[in-house]
Amino acid sequence: MAVWIRSHLRRVSVRPRTVGRLAQAVLQQAGYPSADLSLSFVGKTRMQQLNRTYRQRDYATDVLAFPMQDALQSPLTFVGDVVICLPVALAQASRFGNTADEEILRLLIHGTLHLLGYDHETTDREAKRMKRKERTIFGRLSSPALRLLA
Repeated sequence: MAVWIRSHLRRVSVRPRTVGRLAQAVLQQAGYPSADLSLSFVGKTRMQQLNRTYRQRDYATDVLAFPMQDALQSPLTFVGDVVICLPVALAQASRFGNTADEEILRLLIHGTLHLLGYDHETTDREAKRMKRKERTIFGRLSSPALRLLA
């Protein structure tokens, strides 16, 4: 299992080892302990550009997931890319009653579940299924000692 992390930010940075271990734990909790993924942290301009290009929505969103086709066919496979907009995540953390670290974890879980085939935008049933899985994983991995930002 491998997690590739890249940050395109200068003002705020993440702890790559901690984030990488956490991403591996998310994959483990989701039932894909052998899967690989890449994780990028971007600013608002880059996220808006990605959102506009791939979802035809012209604003910076909090997280995007780019799954690989047929990625779940093999137990040892690259499942795709998760892109988190750190400025948006930090701004919305308090709105959701989360710390910055909790919000990053929440978005990491959300994006990873999208890579694994969960999709809250298809049906109400699927949305509920995804939300339950998110809460379960978040409950298992969230900790007051969690420190993702450097």
